[in-house]
Amino acid sequence: MPEPLLPLPPALDQLLVIRRWLELTLARVDERIGAVREAEEERARRRPLPEPPRWWIEYGTGVSRRPDRVHTGACRITSRGRAATRESVLEVLRTVPSVIACPLCRPDSELGLLDS
Repeated sequence: MPEPLLPLPPALDQLLVIRRWLELTLARVDERIGAVREAEEERARRRPLPEPPRWWIEYGTGVSRRPDRVHTGACRITSRGRAATRESVLEVLRTVPSVIACPLCRPDSELGLLDS
């Protein structure tokens, strides 16, 4: 067996003292690990969640990846798509004939397009 990094004493009582010291040190390290983990979990709980986007544009699948539907930010019918501004959602609804407003969250109503 290769020689350890630090030579150990030959006496049993000295080896037992070293073993006890290592046990106590390991217990302190374990205690510190627990405290650090608890602090990290507390920080994660206190961290505010980012605001969801106000609007979504959902894109179709395929080569063109054209806009397919628009959603409000609260709509959970899909997670596919990209966050969008109010202006870009209005533009897509007005200029892309194949785009539909989600029938569940009704962004067209929220945008005031159904009032006119």
